[in-house]
Amino acid sequence: MNDHATDNGHEPDLLTVPEAAKLLRISRNLAYELVARRELPCVRLGRVIRVPRTSLDAWIASQAASGVAATALGSESGSRQQRLM
Repeated sequence: MNDHATDNGHEPDLLTVPEAAKLLRISRNLAYELVARRELPCVRLGRVIRVPRTSLDAWIASQAASGVAATALGSESGSRQQRLM
């Protein structure tokens, strides 16, 4: 199974951690940290880590719904709000 985008433009079902980081607009290191803390959904295939696209989409929706996405991901606006408090 090929987990890269196909010529017909379909998104891959499984993303690498750096690909997930790019979609989330966070650093690669933070994405790996979230995986290590088991906060970001992933599948381990031996030493290979993949992030299922559907799980990532659901995780983003749940983070947005609970209002913790900014603080969990350490966004710039979240950091700014903390400094102001």
